[in-house]
Amino acid sequence: MLKTTQSAHIVIVEDNVEANNLLRDWLRLRFAVTCFLDAESTLRILLPSQERVVFLIDYNMPGDNGIVLKQKLVPLFPEAKFILISGLFDEKLTQDAKAAGFDALIPKPFGMPTITQKVEELLGLNQKESLVDIVKRQSGRLLAQVL
Repeated sequence: MLKTTQSAHIVIVEDNVEANNLLRDWLRLRFAVTCFLDAESTLRILLPSQERVVFLIDYNMPGDNGIVLKQKLVPLFPEAKFILISGLFDEKLTQDAKAAGFDALIPKPFGMPTITQKVEELLGLNQKESLVDIVKRQSGRLLAQVL
């Protein structure tokens, strides 16, 4: 089993189900992950915690956009880190997101290692072995056990 970072929690808010599932499956290899499809359910269900939290928020969603959601989450999670993801980044959105205090902006499409690297950076983790290498190593062990 892969070692997870139990003291860190990743909250994904992405309205595209396939993208949400892909991010969840990738990040849960190392972190506790909770997913939501919109801002409303995030605010209704998510409870403040003492864990270190990184929010991975899509900008363009039904209801509140990612910037508005962040503004509502900060009082509940004042120590959290926030990453905004979007396929719509232009100069205005970039300026608005920076003014809103996002810790990172990641344009879509992106590779999963990009997300992992940014999350680890925001959490102050110095991982010597990349997540891709861990998955390859674990897959090799499982294959050897089957054979």
